Amino acid sequence: MTALDWVLVIGINLAIVLYGAFFVKGKGGSFDWFLASQSLPWWAIGLSAFGTAVDIGDYTAVAGGSYRFGLSQLAQWWLGISVGWFLVSFFVIVPAYRSGVFTNAEWLEFRFGPLARVLAVLINTISRANVTGNMYFSMFLILNVVAGVGDVVAWAVVVGVAALTVLYIVTGGLRSDVITDSIQAVVMILSSLILFAVVWNAVGGWSGATQKLAAIDPALPGQLLHVGGYSPGGVPPIVVVISFVVTLTMYVTINQYEWIRFLGARSEWDMRMGAVLASVATAICVFFNLLMGPFGRVDFPDLQVVDQVYPLLINKYLGPGLVGLVVAGMMAAAFSTFDSIGVGISSLWVRDIYARFINRTADDAHYTLVGKLLVPLILVLGFLFAPFLGGGMLAFYLRLAGAIQVPLMTTILMGALTTVRREAGIWGLLAGLGYGLFAIVADMQAWPIPTLITSTWWAFIWNIIIPAGVMLAVSKVMDAQRGPAPESDFVGLVYSRTLKVEEGTQSVINRRLEAIGGTWLEKTLDEFRVRPRHPFPLPAGGLPLYLRPGVLAIIYLVVFSFLIFVVLW
Repeated sequence: MTALDWVLVIGINLAIVLYGAFFVKGKGGSFDWFLASQSLPWWAIGLSAFGTAVDIGDYTAVAGGSYRFGLSQLAQWWLGISVGWFLVSFFVIVPAYRSGVFTNAEWLEFRFGPLARVLAVLINTISRANVTGNMYFSMFLILNVVAGVGDVVAWAVVVGVAALTVLYIVTGGLRSDVITDSIQAVVMILSSLILFAVVWNAVGGWSGATQKLAAIDPALPGQLLHVGGYSPGGVPPIVVVISFVVTLTMYVTINQYEWIRFLGARSEWDMRMGAVLASVATAICVFFNLLMGPFGRVDFPDLQVVDQVYPLLINKYLGPGLVGLVVAGMMAAAFSTFDSIGVGISSLWVRDIYARFINRTADDAHYTLVGKLLVPLILVLGFLFAPFLGGGMLAFYLRLAGAIQVPLMTTILMGALTTVRREAGIWGLLAGLGYGLFAIVADMQAWPIPTLITSTWWAFIWNIIIPAGVMLAVSKVMDAQRGPAPESDFVGLVYSRTLKVEEGTQSVINRRLEAIGGTWLEKTLDEFRVRPRHPFPLPAGGLPLYLRPGVLAIIYLVVFSFLIFVVLW
């Protein structure tokens, strides 16, 4: 990297960080620091959700994954994450949004009990520490391979970036996080487009890549340039694709730092339009990044560390200035997710562990301060995962996600969309976690168990079937023994399109847990006021089609399903 490149990388990102630290100020108090006083417009939610979902690892790890797995990953980025955003914003988060809870774990205790709340915090923390480790390792690779920086200095810079993130998050909370994410999103898309355009031209586009990959191995074009081309032993291509879809549907469904953006919306219309914008921005940006894996295999056919392909392409094809712009975009992607993890996981530990079980009697200022102090500790956890990522960040993430995150997704979906009994949730969650951990151990120890049971790809499907099946079975047994569960177990906690969810929600939900009576947690719930469905008066004839999030979401899903299962299959 030249001096010009360094000026661009440092100048662009430092300007955004300083803007977030000194010009985006919160109003004080936990409601503003954690939820931006529920004032976020749709465009900020959408760009921030995109910027948070696509981190620096989704340049290096996505390209490294497609170098190995091909375009099958398109299923997760074109469908999986959008299905997750649509499910959450249209259905799953609605009861939580209307009741005033701050976190998904908090809602889980009201729905399924305290152990579900604690496990949700632990699973979120472990999974996000894994992602933070991915980002640290990605930054290290960029600095090491592209900039030629030595190992020690590269890791020192990584630590410095994490420290800068803490600076502006502590001052502004979610509001600062979302506004800076929105700016960083523009830089991220630009950087992806630059490398894509240059490499596409150099390789000769789709036809050129097909010919050059075939010259290396006649099977490579079919494997790498088609969504249904990757099929590991004992696993049909459709199972791989379904698993990829579940991966990012799960990501949105369980992750507090995605929920917190939608919970901070000024209206339900804003959260849903934000989901549409996030889906479109992500589909464009990640397509650029993902093609770099198969295209990079033309130039580097025998990489041992597959996640090096993206930085190697930067080195090979970009000159001074362009290198700086692309690396600046990747660093912006790191900042945009670091800050989200900091605020999101901090809210879990403050509300769902510290205020719920440790210190129940402090005031709002105390809990807000604790949230700020936790941010650097949360970001440090990522360094624990960095040593395990040399074999491929995506492969490690998929193995862990199928084992511990998919059971939580299934539990949340069953809780929000069905009337399974309160007591059944924890049994389903524990059954899924037990199977997931068993599958990992059996795979690592090469036990003589069928691939159908132990495979990473099959685990995603089994960990939907097993937890859901257990919850349904437990509910049926308890219904037979005790009779149907009372309606009060579901009011305000299960999705409904009627105003019934809003009527009496506070009186039912806030008093359901005697343990929070008279505490800060109860006070924040009592002070909540239901937000409007729309941020503007509805015209007499209803909204035009282009302002209806449901219509736009359906169009998106139809178009991208056709591209995946017909055009690129």
